[in-house]
Amino acid sequence: MDVPKEVLDELEKRINRLQAIIEIAERELPPSQQRPVPKPQSPLPVYLWTSAAWIIGGLLILLFLRSRYGETLNSVPAGVSMAVYLILALGAAALLLAYYFSQRKKPEDVLDIDEMARSAKRLLKEFYFPLQEALKSNDRDSLRAIADKLLEDPLLAKAMDVLHEGDPKLCAYALYLYVSREAVNEEDIEEALQGLNNKPLRKLLSTMLEEKRV
Repeated sequence: MDVPKEVLDELEKRINRLQAIIEIAERELPPSQQRPVPKPQSPLPVYLWTSAAWIIGGLLILLFLRSRYGETLNSVPAGVSMAVYLILALGAAALLLAYYFSQRKKPEDVLDIDEMARSAKRLLKEFYFPLQEALKSNDRDSLRAIADKLLEDPLLAKAMDVLHEGDPKLCAYALYLYVSREAVNEEDIEEALQGLNNKPLRKLLSTMLEEKRV
């Protein structure tokens, strides 16, 4: 069975996209240069610091007044105010600490164009070019070998993750289904399509499902 043209067209799009990533990396950026991904600045820390400054400042003023005019202010309302300010100050300090430690746990997202280019080269060489050739020639043994490599090669799996080309296990499963297409049923294909986000393989299974339904 010949592979539908739309599958090969989608595969060609992915190949062109990866080649573009490689060209950009080699033409515009020196090796290993990293650029932080721009992220909008949150106003939350400004609000927290401002609130804490006002609360602590008010607490210090109350402490000063009590130390200077202790007999006059040593009443229940003043005591209540002191307790309220103290609770608010501790709350603001706790929020600041929580925000600080939450930010420390989040490493800055980095766009490493050099790593993307290396991953693109690996994907082209070990996945997309062999897949393109195997589909054109309807070579089931090669397709099965590509699926095996997706499951066994951690470097290839990492390259797919870096470039968001799909879950290697789901991609391998899709290829196994295609290789055994005469034996699989519509439910198997539909289930595989639910989590599969590699566009060429989605197109491959979708056309396979359409043929099953004819």
